[in-house]
Order: sequence, then structure tokens, then C-alpha cells
Amino acid sequence: MKHLLKFAMVGVLNTALGYAVIFGCMYLFGLGAVVSNVLGYAVGLVVSYSLNRSFTFRSSGARRVEAVRFVAIFLLAYLANLGVLVLSTRRFGWHEGVAQVIAGVVYFGLSFVLNKYYVFRGARVESAAADAPRES
Repeated sequence: MKHLLKFAMVGVLNTALGYAVIFGCMYLFGLGAVVSNVLGYAVGLVVSYSLNRSFTFRSSGARRVEAVRFVAIFLLAYLANLGVLVLSTRRFGWHEGVAQVIAGVVYFGLSFVLNKYYVFRGARVESAAADAPRES
């Protein structure tokens, strides 16, 4: 449960930072919306990976392998989010706002599970060993 809470905290911080970069690029540096969005998401992705690796899961696995997996999971979770959104609105006729929230929950849940059990899976073994009672 502590991983889930930490993952959510990183997500909130990451979202705020991503929007700060997006709006800073647009309104302070005069960049276009698309370029600003790409830069904001790029910064967010790096920060999210770094914080989830060090804070959420406390991983000491191979950085390059984890980073590639992290980006792959981000893309997979985003495609799942998009799929749920399109299916919910076009096939089932749900309200777009409701569909966005449900799609967001799917993104968050899938991203958390795959990051915990695939991207940072080595951290589970190490954190379990660190949390185990020590014999004197």
C-alpha cells in the first residue's frame, strides 16, 4: 500500500511540474502548444522515472533496462487510456468527462501494476530484504 501512495504522490508532483513546463514554455518563452507539450511530457517522464526509481520503489536495478521498460509501460498505459476513452465515448456513448476519469483510472492502475511488477521488479526483493527483521 505504501508503494501505491508514493506512486500517487509522484504522479501529482509530476503532473504539476509537467504543466508548469508546458505553460512556462508557451507563455514565458513563446513556444507553440505542441512543442511545449512535448517538452513538458519529456521533463515529466524523466522526473517520474527518477522519483519512482529512487523514492517509490527504491530500485538499484540496471538504469538503462528500467528506463526502456518505463517508457514502454508509459506508452502501453497511454494506449490503454486512449482505447478506454474512445471505446467509452464512441461505442458506449458515455459522457466525455466520465470517460476521461475512467480512462485516467485505467492509466494509473495499469501503470502502477506494471511499474511495480515489471519495470522495478528487482526493487521488491531488495526492499523485502531491507524490511525483514534482523537477527542479532
